[in-house]
Amino acid sequence: MRTVTILLLLGVLIGVGVGPIFYFSDWLMGAWLLTGLLAIALWFRRTPGVGLGVVLVIGMVCGNWRFGLTQLPVTNDISRQADQVSYLVGVVASDPEPRGADAQFIVAVQASHVAASVAGLVLVTTRAYPPLRYGNQVKLTGSLQVPTASSDFDYPAYLSRFGVQSLMRYPQTQILEDFVGNPILGWLYGVKSRLLVAINHSLPEPAAGLLAGLLLGIRSSLPADLLDSFNTVGLTHIIALSGFNITIIAGALMSWLMFLPVRWRMGLAIVAIMGFVMLTGASPSITRAAMMGILVLVAGLTGRVQDVGVSLLVAAGAMVLHNPLVLHYDVGFQLSFLSTIGIIYLQPIAHYYLVRGWKFWRDHLIPTLSALVFVTPVIVYHFERVSLIAPLANVLVLPVIPLTMGLGFLAATVGWMNGTLGVYAGLVAWWPLQFIIGVATYLSHWPWATVAIQSHSLIGVALYYLGLIGLLTIWYRRHVANQAKIHRPGPASHR
Repeated sequence: MRTVTILLLLGVLIGVGVGPIFYFSDWLMGAWLLTGLLAIALWFRRTPGVGLGVVLVIGMVCGNWRFGLTQLPVTNDISRQADQVSYLVGVVASDPEPRGADAQFIVAVQASHVAASVAGLVLVTTRAYPPLRYGNQVKLTGSLQVPTASSDFDYPAYLSRFGVQSLMRYPQTQILEDFVGNPILGWLYGVKSRLLVAINHSLPEPAAGLLAGLLLGIRSSLPADLLDSFNTVGLTHIIALSGFNITIIAGALMSWLMFLPVRWRMGLAIVAIMGFVMLTGASPSITRAAMMGILVLVAGLTGRVQDVGVSLLVAAGAMVLHNPLVLHYDVGFQLSFLSTIGIIYLQPIAHYYLVRGWKFWRDHLIPTLSALVFVTPVIVYHFERVSLIAPLANVLVLPVIPLTMGLGFLAATVGWMNGTLGVYAGLVAWWPLQFIIGVATYLSHWPWATVAIQSHSLIGVALYYLGLIGLLTIWYRRHVANQAKIHRPGPASHR
């Protein structure tokens, strides 16, 4: 059953993966094809090789079919009325994200001047003031447009993973009702907004912008030069709320609580992750990252790498089936998934050879390098550069991240309750924040800190991962065989 599950999920990922090249969305064709494959699998159930091959193909068909469903046109989607709409009515469906003097958010459309009933999502850009918030029912008067791709960025594909097919920039805005959204999400976004205000009041820039990125995943207030320094030294993940980031934070928290039993530490780390997800508004991307971070923690507790690997595959398969477009257009999902695989499968190998190694090395550098080995090809493919200084930068910065977040959260909480006390608490949090900024700025000016690599070869990326998977397979098979020899009872002695 385990092998069948793995092959089925791998097939789903492969089927979705080839979707941009080929897909079918005819449900009748898919149903007949799946019926035939199931019949073949049952007929050859006593021939494992054939049966398992058919299971893989069944997964591929399901994944490709699911991808095809995302490409079906929606008859009443608001994007079909682009260049016709003069106003639309809808509900603010996301927490407005500040972008300097502007704000950006998604509106779930209910009606327009063209039709009394329409659907779809529109990405809206407005001035930051007067502010809107999640759950506002609004009337937007302006020009509706369809996003266009440029030579180096497929903007429509990027937006499609959110279900967004159209844009509206700087419309006239009228609030019709104050709140018609989900009350739980409304409360979460309200907490997030108040914390952001408290952060900005308690700390100066750019420390406030960095803390907003660490705690809330908001990167828009970071200066462009500082953000470029983070990219150069490979520290962007600390403000991207990826599975890698959450794993490192939870791992450091567990090492801080060494005086507690391991199950208590695990429980507290998972509670901290869940609280972090709630704090940031429980967006799909952060929820995915938290799931992968928890899987890494479970792998470290149980030591059963294979079981956790299957759980990771199940989680990834469920996410891709829910939204197949994340596999192609969500770089955050790709990096979270691959970094989690790296930590799960490469970290035990390093620990095997470094049992008596320096604890700091094992706890901080090894997870970082394990993740980097798996994510580097994707980083090169998407961003056309690789950071040579990333291991050093991560070793210097990651140990202080939990302390920074703890002091920063304390400053934001105190600032929420009392602005004056928040400023004093912010002075304490400023020191580790400034240390991180200083490391990123200083190392980014080193010669050869980053190397530009122009490569868009999917074949090269695929060959890299096939080779890596092959090496890991060989090592784990030999390791299991060696363990079996060690525990095998010796021959009976003869008298």
